[in-house]
Amino acid sequence: MLHRLLFALSFALSGVIATTGQAYAAFDPDRDELIGIMAAVVGIFIATLIFIYAVKWYVGWDRQDPDSQDLHDYLNGHH
Repeated sequence: MLHRLLFALSFALSGVIATTGQAYAAFDPDRDELIGIMAAVVGIFIATLIFIYAVKWYVGWDRQDPDSQDLHDYLNGHH
């Protein structure tokens, strides 16, 4: 399900990028505008990753099963 969702999102994003190319054809940003745009893109990306990790932590998907053989092997030094 997640694979399909990620594919659909990437497909939709590529469509948005493809259709806005003509609209921004005359957009010629200078250095300061590029820095601001990249800062906004990176900030949104980092905030999205933090949100995803927070949901993962809250739901408990990052916890390992205490009865897992992998955990016992790791704790007993069998790497």
